Amino acid sequence: MRVKLRKWALLMLVLCTSLLFVVQHALRAASFHTRKYMSSQGNASESMRINKKSVKTDVRCVGADQHHAEDLFCMERPKYLPNFKNPCWYAVEDGKLRLKCVPYYHLLGVCKSGTTDLAFRIRAHKDVLGCNSCIGEKESFYWCRRRYGYEWSMQQRPPCNFTCFQQMFSVAAQRIGQTTTPTGYHNMITGDATPSDFSDFRGWPQIPQNAGLEKPVVLTPHLMRHVYTDPKFILILRNPTERLYSDFIMMGGSSAADFHKAVSRDIQVEENCMKNHTVEQCLYSLDIAQRLQTRIFLGCYSVFMREWLKVFPRGQFLILRTEDHDQDPKARLRAVYNYLKLNYTEDWLSSIANVSHQRVSEKKLKQGPMLEKTRVLLDNFYSRYKNDLADILQDKRFLWLT
Repeated sequence: MRVKLRKWALLMLVLCTSLLFVVQHALRAASFHTRKYMSSQGNASESMRINKKSVKTDVRCVGADQHHAEDLFCMERPKYLPNFKNPCWYAVEDGKLRLKCVPYYHLLGVCKSGTTDLAFRIRAHKDVLGCNSCIGEKESFYWCRRRYGYEWSMQQRPPCNFTCFQQMFSVAAQRIGQTTTPTGYHNMITGDATPSDFSDFRGWPQIPQNAGLEKPVVLTPHLMRHVYTDPKFILILRNPTERLYSDFIMMGGSSAADFHKAVSRDIQVEENCMKNHTVEQCLYSLDIAQRLQTRIFLGCYSVFMREWLKVFPRGQFLILRTEDHDQDPKARLRAVYNYLKLNYTEDWLSSIANVSHQRVSEKKLKQGPMLEKTRVLLDNFYSRYKNDLADILQDKRFLWLT
């Protein structure tokens, strides 16, 4: 009997030792151990490894107080799992090992340029998952507003921290973790299609590194650079003059005549600001934006594009035009699927490309076209930004001459 007990005890010891080894190995795999956000007196975290294809930003942790958004630079970048296409990692949560994921791609912008339609056609692919806590499975608003405590309408709300952002993709993470190819590779992806992320920097004073400054040194691209290793950004840009009219109608504008009055006033507000401040200070200002009757600043694409290209190389961006997408959606969708490395057949691509356009504005159709004098005003205002954009991208199509 004693011999049997000793054998049983020895067997249990071996099993417990093996279990302990497995748990320790799993915990080491849980590589995203988010550091507690430090006070303003806290030490800066070590700079993270930056992908060789990207620009090193050298932004340091300073910590956040009650007046600022959480300092993302006080946490380590997740060490993403190599057998997952989507950026995912394991983390210990409530004593359990859980899979966490953030978006594989961001459809950054811009508003009223066909982002809803393009996002729908991307999500139609069997390997693409939506966001479980986003507007229309599409828009998280985390990077541009919610992390600063703003609603989409810029009304105050409790801020959404990085853990909150992860929760928006918890359902997708579960599916991604459960689905593999025959080789064991997790090939499903999820994405965020918040078009304001590209050009809405109005929360910049709440970034701790910008505290007390007249103009920002850290913006959304810097924050994303710290979190992602190889992000995929998609932009769909529309003639800014046409974009603004659609935006005005969507936001409650009632007529082409009212649009002309609003545009005339807003151009004056922006130009008066630019007499005494930099273009960036005027376009990134929440105070100036609240004086405007339109979101005219969103169409100054080149200013925002330069900010993104200070941090990410041009190759991280697939940049489309709304006009080309409308004319040949199949060709544009092929470019997007190839960029996202999604498999497809030509027949299936045709079937998705032929689906009716999503979210056509009936209200705009009823209002009719903008007044010609308004078009002249806006074309003149936007001309320098279009010229600059065409120069940056080395593509004259972004002059929107035809």
